[in-house]
Amino acid sequence: MAYLELFERVADHVRRQGVKVTFERGEALTTSTIERARAKALIPIPASMAEFYAEMGDGLEFAWSTKRDREPFANHEFPKLNSRVIESFDVLSWMTEWNDDYDFSGTKNPVLAKQTALKMRKWMPFHNEGNGDGFSLDTALDPAPVVFDKHDWCDGGTGENGHRLAESLLQFYTDWAQVCFQFPRSLWWPTVLKKDGPGVDWSSDEFCEPFRLPAG
Repeated sequence: MAYLELFERVADHVRRQGVKVTFERGEALTTSTIERARAKALIPIPASMAEFYAEMGDGLEFAWSTKRDREPFANHEFPKLNSRVIESFDVLSWMTEWNDDYDFSGTKNPVLAKQTALKMRKWMPFHNEGNGDGFSLDTALDPAPVVFDKHDWCDGGTGENGHRLAESLLQFYTDWAQVCFQFPRSLWWPTVLKKDGPGVDWSSDEFCEPFRLPAG
């Protein structure tokens, strides 16, 4: 019950601050349903994602807001299982990383950018931001770490993408829960990514009190 306990604990803490919480889970999924989906998916559905669906059901919505300008809020949706099943790579052909002819000339290092794009073909998204950024699981590794997908990474950037946020899905949710699944105050996740290595600076003042879980 690792995931459920995290979300319930955060919901309880936020409600104690007098803030309404939306916490809705999808229908329960059987192990056989999850495994059939995994068998069909061309981009692997990693074990951690399968475990999330088994415990939490078919997707999740978790949101809260103080309803004041520039005040903290959370708005996270975990996608439904069927939406993660890619049965033909043709549906991804519009994406830059799936275009074999793209030369990445807009980056500082086109060779590195091409290598990055090939790595991204193994990423399984599970959270999308309004600006196109998102969180993904890198299924090339086991367990699959959580990485940050910057939407404009190939537009004038270094050719790199995929800052590692956590070593696993459960670790990421455990860390994010400490700030009650808040978004950064600036609404731009790169402001809280650690500059000297992987991870997120969860102690940043981009994440506001009193929406932090008490220690222990």
